[in-house]
Amino acid sequence: MKTFQFEVVGAKFRAADFAQAEVTRGDRLTLKPEPTNKYDPLAIAVYKGETHIGYVPRTHNKDRLLHEALKERPQEVGCCVDAAWKLGCWVVVNIKDDNEPTELSDIRPAGQDPAA
Repeated sequence: MKTFQFEVVGAKFRAADFAQAEVTRGDRLTLKPEPTNKYDPLAIAVYKGETHIGYVPRTHNKDRLLHEALKERPQEVGCCVDAAWKLGCWVVVNIKDDNEPTELSDIRPAGQDPAA
């Protein structure tokens, strides 16, 4: 699993949306690439529900693995708020590796027959 941690950028420019979203610790967020963004074709927007609250910082949005995961298997990219304040939040993003189990039922000790 690869983990990213960062402060969502641009929240102060989206202050009304950020306030309306009522972002709190533990909230699940969604990441959406914006390849047509005129300022940065690698931009990745951060949403709480349908509300656009900011962006992944440029220091992280250049990561090839993040873009590939969002394109090919977005359901395996988890984004959660670790801390939130009036006009910002710190998030943790986890990207599962291709060989990681997708459900707890897939995790069993070596040699144990799932039908047993």
